Amino acid sequence: MSGHRKAFRNHVKISERHGAGEWTAERLSSLALVPLCLWGVWAAFQLAGGGYDGALAWLAQPVNATLLALTLLISFWHMNMGFKVIVEDYIHRPSTKGLLLGLSGLLCLALSAASVFFIVRLALGSAPLPAGFGA
Repeated sequence: MSGHRKAFRNHVKISERHGAGEWTAERLSSLALVPLCLWGVWAAFQLAGGGYDGALAWLAQPVNATLLALTLLISFWHMNMGFKVIVEDYIHRPSTKGLLLGLSGLLCLALSAASVFFIVRLALGSAPLPAGFGA
């Protein structure tokens, strides 16, 4: 044990005065996602029936590419924070908890990097993948 004693009142753990920053970050990311998701729904209706060329033309507009990247980055950040809360609440073995939190962070980081990479490639008019990759 680390010597840190957990305080209880009526058999209920009381606040240790930390976690307020994480709580605020979760609420701010949720708040930021509301208009971004509404924009995403509106954009989906704009893109409906436009085909691949229409989507490329839409993505070539810097405002659309930036908002799409921002939506995805904030979504992955929010997802990582939510998964962290779930793991910390329900996984009690420290090694498993650390592994799951690390994998979650790596997954969100990889998805964020791939999203920005492909958005930039498509916005600049490049093919999503070089010839020879993919089907």
